[in-house]
Amino acid sequence: MLYLMENEYMTTHKVMAADSSSLDGLNNRSVDLIVTSPPYPMIEMWDEVFSMQDNSIAACMENGRGHEAFAKMHAILDRTWSECDRVLKDSGFICINIGDATRKLNDSFELYPNHSRIIDFFFGLGYSVLPDIHWRKQSNSPNKFMGSGMYPAGAYVTYEHEYILIFRKGGKRTFSGSQKN
Repeated sequence: MLYLMENEYMTTHKVMAADSSSLDGLNNRSVDLIVTSPPYPMIEMWDEVFSMQDNSIAACMENGRGHEAFAKMHAILDRTWSECDRVLKDSGFICINIGDATRKLNDSFELYPNHSRIIDFFFGLGYSVLPDIHWRKQSNSPNKFMGSGMYPAGAYVTYEHEYILIFRKGGKRTFSGSQKN
């Protein structure tokens, strides 16, 4: 726990590194800021993490049902977002680092827009969707642009960015000189 003095008021800061799908140790509406980077749906390195929580995801992936797997993965994350909503104070912020995924299943290559799916979820809860941070993660891969060299029919743009999505719960927070929190 970190204690900071700000003017004449004492503030308490607690940093937690934990699974956000169950924040039982936190009271309702007790957190001002949440910053998280969840497993990214449809990124191969996270397939097992999602499949362990819902074994039908592995079957979807094996049978080329990417859209269904994408929806099931986000249903798992929705439980986390609901728990974050429970503990976040009115006028609090949640910042989520997420990247979109490109994936080939069977013979179909496509984009899975993780950032827009999360925006839709928080928008549906009534959160203010604030301008995001576009985090550029440059790659030096030899085929980084258009991916397929001399064959334009198979060309695609490679992703070199992630999003830091920023949401505010409720209205803008106001302060007065006599307020202690």
